[in-house]
Amino acid sequence: MSFGGKFVLESRNNYDEFAAASGATPEQIQRGKSVHPTTEISNNGDNYTVKRIFPNQTITNSFKLGVPTELSFVEGKKATATVTLEGGKLVMKGDKFSSVAEIEGGKLKETLTFNGKTMTRWSTKA
Repeated sequence: MSFGGKFVLESRNNYDEFAAASGATPEQIQRGKSVHPTTEISNNGDNYTVKRIFPNQTITNSFKLGVPTELSFVEGKKATATVTLEGGKLVMKGDKFSSVAEIEGGKLKETLTFNGKTMTRWSTKA
């Protein structure tokens, strides 16, 4: 399954609860509701680059499958995680968070969990 391409956020569920669990303030949560970032994914073998383009910043993470890597997130947060490819899904696991990215119905579906709170978001290929 190829993850390569550019995707624009279409919808998400449980955003507020997930964002609060990740430490976002009520003001940040409110601002985040109106943001529809673009995600660009590219890979060369086991090496991946994921770029999230927001109105006020771009966050780029590069990693090799199976190798623990420090990743950057919104608001300048960083965490170490290992990404693997399992059954055609990119699975990221860190100490307090995990995510699963997959292509479903031609859309990028991401299921993210932080401190026990889960959000699912769907992005359409641009």
